[in-house]
Amino acid sequence: MIRGRRAMVASLMLAGCGPTRLPPVNGQAKGRVVVFRGFVNFFSTGMNILAAQLRLAGWDASVHNHVEWEAQAGAALAAGPALARPFAIVGHSLGADTALRMSGRLRQEGLATDLLVTFDPHILLDLPRGARRVVNFYQGNETIDRVLRPARDFDGALEQRRDDRHWHLSIDKDTALHAEVLRMLEAIRAGS
Repeated sequence: MIRGRRAMVASLMLAGCGPTRLPPVNGQAKGRVVVFRGFVNFFSTGMNILAAQLRLAGWDASVHNHVEWEAQAGAALAAGPALARPFAIVGHSLGADTALRMSGRLRQEGLATDLLVTFDPHILLDLPRGARRVVNFYQGNETIDRVLRPARDFDGALEQRRDDRHWHLSIDKDTALHAEVLRMLEAIRAGS
């Protein structure tokens, strides 16, 4: 089993540019997680690994190019009450920007995001109303400050977590941060 997981993780790292195929969830999914990669759909290979780990843990997780956010928002809205809960959005770099956009758009349509996790957002740092809990993992080793700015009507909980062990292209690959995402999801599930 361990060997199979290692092979799957290695293939996901190498296949960053193409569509990502993940193993099916055994049994009923614990919830739904939409994961977004960043620029050119290649540098955020850590998001592939995170999605695979979530999938193996029983979450209906899928990983996408950041430009696919509108289609993913449409799919979540179309699911309506059948959308698996808790519902989370995770992204790195431009994928983090996309996660912010998607969460805001869903809230405009009446759908709250249970958990929004950003790994070092790139350009968009304005946090719209829409997520119940937001965790922003960002690095401080570059001149750009990637702290989120909540909108005036933001009514969720926001945690800003600076991590100076990383650079922009390495923070998404940190397995300890991946484990934290899984713990957060499990805590939300246990609380609901």
